[in-house]
Amino acid sequence: MLLIGICDGDTSVRIKIGEYIRRYMDETGITVQVLSYDNGDKLLHHYPYEMDLIFLEIPFTKLSGIEIAKRIREADPHVSIVFLTTILNHVLEAYEVRASNYLIKPLKYSRFLKEIDAARTRRGHNRFFIEVNDGGLYKIYTKSICYIETINRNTRIQTETDSIISYKRMKTQQEILYESYFVRVHTGYIVNLLFFDRMEASDIFLITGHRIPVSRHRKKDVINKIRDLYQGGIQ
Repeated sequence: MLLIGICDGDTSVRIKIGEYIRRYMDETGITVQVLSYDNGDKLLHHYPYEMDLIFLEIPFTKLSGIEIAKRIREADPHVSIVFLTTILNHVLEAYEVRASNYLIKPLKYSRFLKEIDAARTRRGHNRFFIEVNDGGLYKIYTKSICYIETINRNTRIQTETDSIISYKRMKTQQEILYESYFVRVHTGYIVNLLFFDRMEASDIFLITGHRIPVSRHRKKDVINKIRDLYQGGIQ
């Protein structure tokens, strides 16, 4: 999975990049989740543990894109930041915050592809851990985990591609997965909200097609976590 942020005050720009992302998923089969914001304050306030790529407008009125990028770099030194602008007058400042690129609007699809492919190449910083069971030894990237469920005395880690038995208890799994997008939705389930599609009644549906129950006493906290992560809306 790729996690991409769009932060631009122009609704048409956010919509266009959202269209590019949907086209990219159709063409490649790669799962992409999008966090979209119309101003920098929202991006900073709701920034998740890590992103792969951010398309960031420079001339915000309250807080410039350069200042936003500086604050993001303090929390996430690895994310690719691509500045979007209409004028070339912040190039040196963009260089200082280690921007991946500095592009003039409107963004073309061919240019978008180059930036997303470059971000995929640099994504090796994503956090992972090693899981060992009787079947073997597995390197698991936290962002690739869809959910974890209790299986008898053990747990099962469901990723985008594998289903791996773990001898850790659910409480230990919860301690390992400290990223803000993980939430305990049930005694027997932890869900990665980056895969969230919708919530109906007392069930969460993931974009992978999985359906996960939400316990009554955790429902309010789960809803708040979803709202907090997707405050800007999903393109």
